[in-house]
Amino acid sequence: MGPVGASNLKPREFTTIKVSMSPELRVIKRYEVSPPPGTVDDSTLSLTYLDLLWLKNGSVERVFFYPLAVSVSHFIDSVVPTLKSSLSAALRHFYPLAGKIRSSAASSDGYEIHYADGDSVPFTVAEYSGDFDDLSSDHPRLFNDMLPLLPELPESSIDNNGIRLLALQATLFPERGVAVGISVHHSACDGSSSTRFLSAWASACAGAGVMVPPVIDRSMITDPDDLYSVFLNGIVRRQSNTSMMHLKAPPDAVLQSFTIGKYHIQKLKELVAQSGDLSFRCSTVVAAFAYVWVCHFKARLPEISNKCILMAMAGDCRPWLKPPVPAAFFGNCITFAFTEAKACDLEKENGVAAAARLIGKAVQVFKENPLKDAKHWPGGFKIEKEPDFLTVAGSPTFKVYNLDFGWGRPKKVEITSIAKTGAISVAESRQEEGGVEIGLVRPKAEMQLFEKHFYDGLKMFE
Repeated sequence: MGPVGASNLKPREFTTIKVSMSPELRVIKRYEVSPPPGTVDDSTLSLTYLDLLWLKNGSVERVFFYPLAVSVSHFIDSVVPTLKSSLSAALRHFYPLAGKIRSSAASSDGYEIHYADGDSVPFTVAEYSGDFDDLSSDHPRLFNDMLPLLPELPESSIDNNGIRLLALQATLFPERGVAVGISVHHSACDGSSSTRFLSAWASACAGAGVMVPPVIDRSMITDPDDLYSVFLNGIVRRQSNTSMMHLKAPPDAVLQSFTIGKYHIQKLKELVAQSGDLSFRCSTVVAAFAYVWVCHFKARLPEISNKCILMAMAGDCRPWLKPPVPAAFFGNCITFAFTEAKACDLEKENGVAAAARLIGKAVQVFKENPLKDAKHWPGGFKIEKEPDFLTVAGSPTFKVYNLDFGWGRPKKVEITSIAKTGAISVAESRQEEGGVEIGLVRPKAEMQLFEKHFYDGLKMFE
């Protein structure tokens, strides 16, 4: 592979994987891409307690759809070489992603990311017979038809060869478009860091050069309360490795996207403002989360009608830690804002306003102390998959619709790993400034209920 990196796997050419009756994925070639030889020294990077939270949770997966009308031969001859060389350039700065998580050589209870010269990232090039326009749309799509677009992290373990952290795939829909899929182990980094890596790769591919290098210094995350031991004993040692497997959604599960436009966001804010304390300023994100939380709850009736329902929002705590951590810090630096409500309160006419105030209060507590009650988080991880516990993945601040590999902005971006947890995904609207895009994976019947509540509610503002 020359300067791109050494290949540790024999390329498998033109392998056909049957997904269902149709469509089919044809693997054209598998590569192993490394940082340019000799550019990165061997190194170890200790996991922090914020990394440890995700050690047994496996990968976060996203897929970016780009319109690109090229043939298979043009894709292989002209597009793929640029993708490979730019990926190598980006990995020079984000080299931990080419390494592996292993047990620490210095501590029996520790874990670290180890990188050695020549370590690599699996990069698959494929062709898919699916309908590009259908899969990159907003309407309900069979979720399992998305899975072939996502690379799986190679099987590995902490005790033997270590856990690999990143896998990538570029899939061509001939004469229609390209899907760029990413699977990144959450214990390596959070969404902010992985998006910075993708931005660096895209920027290098487009010829704009690699972006500002990340800050790779885990000593910035201090641990005066020994949360490392709390999370090690309360989460890592109580979870089995099966939670790291690539899970599939039920056969009837569908992925669907919903957009709350700028107009409706403003109307939701006004609704919240009219319902009580005028000093409470409802943000765009809080308004969107509140509305979706209520729609989610209504779609689950009567399953959770008599329960206390919970919501957990992961938030970037870089600016809120003491001392603050740079925005370019590479690793995990997210904690949680938790809130709960009685189901009957959200069922009322002013349910959205009530939800917004609860979420707003939780966000404020998060900003004041992102680590408040952190010792109790292991209990939250045990119930996060319950139907009355809604979690959020992604953020409008990531600006995923700005990622341009030289082919223009993506038509669609999906966080597909939400199928594992039942979470909702959140991104900025690709249609207009100030809007919010929401993604869900649900059984078809439940999705239809959610859709009805979502659009019926917005019609009230017309």
